[in-house]
Amino acid sequence: MKKLLATLLAATMLVGCGGGSAAGTSGTTSGSTDSGSAASSTAAAAPETTEAPKSEGKKEGTATTERVDRVVVAINSASTDASPYAMNTPSRGQTKEALYATLFYVRPLHFIDEVQPYIGKSITQVDDYTWDIELFDYVYDSKGNHITAEDVLWSYEYSFKNQEFLVYGTDVESFEIIDDYHMRLKTTKTIPGVIEKLVCNNPLTIVDKEWFESASDEEKQMNPATTGRYVVEKNISGSEIVLKANDDYWQKDESLLPEIAKANVDRIDLKVITEDSMRAIALENKEIDVARINANNLHRFYDLETGQAKEGYNVFVGMAMSPGGVSAYCNMDPDGPSVLAHDVNLRKAALYSLSTEDFLLASGNTFATAEVSKGFGSTYSEGYQEKWNDPSWDYFNYDIDKAKEFYKESGHAPGEVTIKVLMSISLFSDSQQAVVLAGLEEAGFKVDLLAVDQALFLNYRFENDVWDIIFDYKGSGDHIVTGWDNLFNPVGYSNGSVCFTKDDHLVELLKNAVEDSSDENINAFNDYLIDQAICKYTYTAMSISVAQDGILEQFMGNNAFSGMGSTYSTEYKSAVGAKN
Repeated sequence: MKKLLATLLAATMLVGCGGGSAAGTSGTTSGSTDSGSAASSTAAAAPETTEAPKSEGKKEGTATTERVDRVVVAINSASTDASPYAMNTPSRGQTKEALYATLFYVRPLHFIDEVQPYIGKSITQVDDYTWDIELFDYVYDSKGNHITAEDVLWSYEYSFKNQEFLVYGTDVESFEIIDDYHMRLKTTKTIPGVIEKLVCNNPLTIVDKEWFESASDEEKQMNPATTGRYVVEKNISGSEIVLKANDDYWQKDESLLPEIAKANVDRIDLKVITEDSMRAIALENKEIDVARINANNLHRFYDLETGQAKEGYNVFVGMAMSPGGVSAYCNMDPDGPSVLAHDVNLRKAALYSLSTEDFLLASGNTFATAEVSKGFGSTYSEGYQEKWNDPSWDYFNYDIDKAKEFYKESGHAPGEVTIKVLMSISLFSDSQQAVVLAGLEEAGFKVDLLAVDQALFLNYRFENDVWDIIFDYKGSGDHIVTGWDNLFNPVGYSNGSVCFTKDDHLVELLKNAVEDSSDENINAFNDYLIDQAICKYTYTAMSISVAQDGILEQFMGNNAFSGMGSTYSTEYKSAVGAKN
């Protein structure tokens, strides 16, 4: 456990990632009460589990055993897209998680030995790379379509082709149908975290193939056939999406449901509030029940001196998903137009000009709610090297004089080189954009800042002629090598990697680390990223979620607060009153 996380647990944790107590059940290892087939527990060379924060400070009160009427949750993206394969946005995961089931469920920061059944009944490891999967034979979507192995395989392949589920391209050797309810999955690697992401990845959605291919765009958006616990009741584009519990859900045996899918609330209202300050105000005015906020508004709901939530609130601070963070990537396409791809000195100038600390603080975080990384990956990922945290370790530590010197070494005069910087306005504040712009300009660059909405950002990220530097939030992986493989393995990309690398030596170093994640191989890959100035990982931020105190324990799914899995008190009433 890293030092910062230990400090947070001791001083600032109030409510943790929902464990068994939140949902009224513990993690299961058996996919069935009658088959006797055990869910797998033998992920090769699994490291000691990094525990998610526990709910030591959860609110006192009596938990209701009845389904509550309604919870209103603020989401910070204007996307209310409910269709199965819409691109992910900062809030998309909350919608998708309620509407569409995955094969299995594994809590963030946990491994396959704690797998819980969902559409999949059981998973059994055959050898280091091979897994046998059995499906429940009575899975039906909300429109009555029977879900079989054909639909599962098609969903995996479509999610990959749609560039959502990229790990399918890098981590799967084969996925075969044995019969309608049995499948065999062969992976290409045994790194801890690989099988978990393949069977419960949030970007994956499983739907009926025939329904999807015949449904209109309007139906997919307004009335999709869902395999999760909820259906769409109302969808007002850019404003609100209301999800209603499916009372005719196919899984009638509550004991076989994963803890994420307990449907403890009848109706989930996802209300778009894009500004962080407005989300805080809405919480104070009792217009919503839950919101994710930035660290600069934490003091409004939490006493930093006493380490307690203020009256009327319940606060979660911690990792709401597998480790990840913000990175800057240089365009490395040798066949493209980017000036950075052809000059390592310019890349070094750009990366040395970025003050990670100022960038972190400009996000609204503090050093108690986010942690600087000095290697390419989160400090909370297994495999992160302790030596990287040494003060003497140079990981493009902000140095404007070095930045200017490298710019000069490129042979260009100040202002002669224009670089295009792509950032999402949904992910990065004006203040963060200003930090990036100021540093690059002081180093000598002329900057064309492309600050766009998330939908446009998701399209632009794959275009090699649109940007020279891109800032994005990416998963680091439960193991650092898993994160690297997802980003730099050319198998998963149509143009080299996340930043268009076409470098045989980089691929060889990655292969070595994948096959043997020794300290030596981890350092060799990370050193090469630094030497070539390909990218710079900046910081990992904690999630901060504030709820009214009638929610006794906030359950965190794979993305953020999960209304369906959280624990409500017998006195709970939505802050906005009775259902409309």
